Amino acid sequence: MTIVAEATLTTTYNGWKNKETWLANLWLTGDPESYNVLMEAVNMQAPAYEKAEWLKELLEQQLDCEVEVPCLWRDLLQTAFAEIDWLEVIKNNLD
Repeated sequence: MTIVAEATLTTTYNGWKNKETWLANLWLTGDPESYNVLMEAVNMQAPAYEKAEWLKELLEQQLDCEVEVPCLWRDLLQTAFAEIDWLEVIKNNLD
């Protein structure tokens, strides 16, 4: 009889959903200009999911302006950006 151990894939990172979400929060809370944008979202009079969507759309527009020409780097950045759980970022900064 052969016993096969099943590998458990952990997708969390430092207590966050994933590394992309952790990094987004790290940069948004560690840079004064980015923190102001985050606080603008957090302080909106709207449900958390709307705050998250507003923040995502704003930063997505910024990303598109920063890297306008289609290339490997833009595709990689957009792929990582799509993995961010914006609702988790908002909820962890509501206090």
